[in-house]
Amino acid sequence: MMNGIARKGVTACLAVLAMAAGPASADDFIGGWQKKYPTVKYGVIPVETQGQTTKSMDAFLNFAQKETGAKWELYTATDYSGVMNALIAGQIHIAWLSGFSYCQTHMDSKGGVEPLVAAQEPDGSMGYNAVIVVKEDSPYKTFEDLKGKVVARTDPLSGSGYLIPTAAFRQMGKPVDEYYQSPLSGGHPQAVLGVLRGTYDGAFTWTSKNDNIGNLRQMMNKGLLKREQIRIVWTSPQLPSPPVVIRKDLPLEMRADLEKLFIRLKDHDMALAESVAQGKTNGMVRVYHEDYRLICQAAELERAARKQQRKN
Repeated sequence: MMNGIARKGVTACLAVLAMAAGPASADDFIGGWQKKYPTVKYGVIPVETQGQTTKSMDAFLNFAQKETGAKWELYTATDYSGVMNALIAGQIHIAWLSGFSYCQTHMDSKGGVEPLVAAQEPDGSMGYNAVIVVKEDSPYKTFEDLKGKVVARTDPLSGSGYLIPTAAFRQMGKPVDEYYQSPLSGGHPQAVLGVLRGTYDGAFTWTSKNDNIGNLRQMMNKGLLKREQIRIVWTSPQLPSPPVVIRKDLPLEMRADLEKLFIRLKDHDMALAESVAQGKTNGMVRVYHEDYRLICQAAELERAARKQQRKN
């Protein structure tokens, strides 16, 4: 978490900015940044199809535009790296990423981005898990039962769909590529649909406590999955909640206003908060780089392991 001195510095800066803008209530935005940034470009990694993402974000974008007085545009891509590279290149201002893709972006941008907010579970906890799902009527009861079978991963830049399973199984002495046949599905919904259709025996994806947030919740909400159709046979340790990430070169006023926008979502319309969170939530809360320290360490180790594999 941010240390006391840093917190006091940010608080003091915000107070000065607020006084410069004139008398204001706690609910007011600071403003002033819209002249230089009349359009806010918001990226979302492809945990759904691009069409589904656009549809689910429309109401949020309209709300954000009315609240901030700036135009909001959605940026999507066919893979995680498209959104990450757009953030690094300054083509977008803010993006919803996985914890792992945030860490990769943080490394590649030399610390040029930071987490802003993330979704809190309905019970006040934070985090989610990588899981392996199989069809409920399959003979597979444990992850060991799937040895030699087809267990799909999603995208090389997905934490739950690639990094965490790859790292966890390597630590167990069961490298995923050797223990399973492990093709890339191209996305979380595609991975689970592949299991339902019999293309894969199992698949890695993500969910949270009681399936509140994550791919399984989103698929159930869209009528693509009935929870009784699948069974979880492996669960990772808890991972930090996917963050909304913002560029650090943006004005402090803008960063503070966008933080307030996301945190206040639940008070204005919980459905909007849930669309951003990708499931049921208690709302968005402030998060910091320190909250992602462990997964960033795992990302660094995974990057080193990939470099070593290429050398070999």
